[in-house]
Amino acid sequence: MTTSTMFTKALLVASAAALLAACGGGSDGDNTKTGTLKLSITDSPMDDVQQVWVKFSAVEFKPEGGAPVMNPLTPAQSLNLLELQNGRAAVLVNDVVLTAGRYEWIRLVVDNVANVRDSYVMTNVGECELTVPSGAESGLKMNRGFTLPADGSVALTVDFDLRKSLHAPPGQTSMMGMCTQGYLLRPTLRLVQDSEVGAIAGTVDPLLFKDVAGCVPMVYVFADGTNPAGSTTPDDQDGNDPNPVVMANPDSTSGAYKAAFLTQGNYTVAYTCSADDMNADDSATFVFGEKKPAVVQPNLITQVNFAPPTP
Repeated sequence: MTTSTMFTKALLVASAAALLAACGGGSDGDNTKTGTLKLSITDSPMDDVQQVWVKFSAVEFKPEGGAPVMNPLTPAQSLNLLELQNGRAAVLVNDVVLTAGRYEWIRLVVDNVANVRDSYVMTNVGECELTVPSGAESGLKMNRGFTLPADGSVALTVDFDLRKSLHAPPGQTSMMGMCTQGYLLRPTLRLVQDSEVGAIAGTVDPLLFKDVAGCVPMVYVFADGTNPAGSTTPDDQDGNDPNPVVMANPDSTSGAYKAAFLTQGNYTVAYTCSADDMNADDSATFVFGEKKPAVVQPNLITQVNFAPPTP
């Protein structure tokens, strides 16, 4: 895995005057006040594929009480989402000048034309077609709002979570090269403000997964809401509560992991060695039935480690 693209920056070139003309609803009724925005992309680990390339062609912002502002990416930006794990993120747009005020949503426009090498999945048989339903028309919309302060800035990050979002349904075909299986991307997206998030990190003792037949090591992080930290009973990812907010894959040698971009609050952290079908209610065994509490605070890392029980 290379690191050169993990922090790829795409500077969006657009005049402040054009954006101000297109964007309604300033701060305190003054449409001349602006701020700057940075938008980054991150991801969670994914099994069975080697690369997932998504080509972003535009980002749209919807100001409260105003018309959406479309920001084309020139050139379009292609990102391999599988490189953006364990707290890594790639900057999609940086220092975008927008009218200050409240924004209702952000929309990502994705290129995914059939039989065109724009968005695609790389597997052990080669490149496979990746379809993002409505990605180029209605786009990938996140309805979490944010406020852009006058003469200030805001940094946001989008978590794609490919383990929940990437599917290879029967009958979905690909005409690219040797690959016959097509993939669908139905993103489960989280939009967070960077100044409001922290992380959980630690190690899983390699004794818990090395030389364990069929082991797929994974750390699951569940949000406890208003309940005490560690109060959630861990379960598999199946579309039914509780589902993990973030899943982190321990390093195959050291066992180090990091679950990043978590909002402030109480969490339950659990480790499993079981393979988990993201689309089915299966049985994920959490080692020793053990779960650990964690409290996340902005800009801090909470340490949670997993080790075999003491004899």
